[in-house]
Amino acid sequence: MTSYTPTEHFATTLPRVQLVLRIVFYLPHDHGVLVPVLRRLLDTYLAYIAASGGALTAGADPDISEAVFPLTPATWEEVHTELAKARFGPMEDMEKDSFWFWTLTKRGYDTLVRLIGGESDPSGYEFSFRSRLPWREPSSEYSVLSVKVPMQYLEDQGPEQARRLAQSLAELLPFSTGHAGLSLSFTRGRSRLLPLLRDQLVRHPGWDVPRESTWGMGEGIDGIHWLNFLGPAQLEAVGGIQALRSHLSHPETTVQELTEGRALISLGPAPLAGDTKLGETLPAYRELARFLEPWLLPSAPFNNFEGYTKDEARLWWRRFLEVPPEKIYDPRGG
Repeated sequence: MTSYTPTEHFATTLPRVQLVLRIVFYLPHDHGVLVPVLRRLLDTYLAYIAASGGALTAGADPDISEAVFPLTPATWEEVHTELAKARFGPMEDMEKDSFWFWTLTKRGYDTLVRLIGGESDPSGYEFSFRSRLPWREPSSEYSVLSVKVPMQYLEDQGPEQARRLAQSLAELLPFSTGHAGLSLSFTRGRSRLLPLLRDQLVRHPGWDVPRESTWGMGEGIDGIHWLNFLGPAQLEAVGGIQALRSHLSHPETTVQELTEGRALISLGPAPLAGDTKLGETLPAYRELARFLEPWLLPSAPFNNFEGYTKDEARLWWRRFLEVPPEKIYDPRGG
């Protein structure tokens, strides 16, 4: 089976795209509800990456600076302030024709804090928190916590340490769903670069392309990954822990019951890329996809999947559901 570092040729051909391990949680709460845990989340992440010599050195927070800025003591203080409070009250209290109402509804979030591991040469480390707009009426949008570590972290610390990082973050969060696995990370130029990745995405089904928005997600599950976290509502919807254990028989799959009615489904001891040219189609991932199909997001919001036809995007999204995979992964018949 392909290891979790199939990147030698890839990194040299597209230097503005990295393969990383990404951990993401979708949170059905406004910023104000999440304030008590945000500083602990950042501190937890920093402690884990420090063990591998990793660090966050720059910020890309549009409410602090329009340009990427170094993380000095002063800017760290601003970051902590941004995390410690919601910037805005209920949207219904704003004048509809005001500058901030227009700005917030256009950009689609209350606060964005994004901290990275390199100002001009990204290291693959990243901590990002985006809080949803605070409406009085329940919102179908999510606040999102996302962290990344480079492939070197997996090589140095091992996948079990990455798993512990994901679980440590999960313990602090009231998530709806979450996941961790191999993911593409675009430094810039996503719209231009994504079409150039067509062959690599066909070949490596274990690679994820992160969604750019939570618009339209509802209560759906965002694909199949190495680690798959289900919150209470989603776990109940699929039939609970026993339903998962009775339907998932692949020897590398484990189902772990978490606190507060949540679950973690692990697809092996390490994240895998797969390789369709070698017949490595990731059967554990495919088994979970078949079971969770009724709750998976329908074809994903591929209006931002640049350079692909609707059929190509849909077939990529269903790459763990269709058979035979060698026919599905390349809709051009290659």
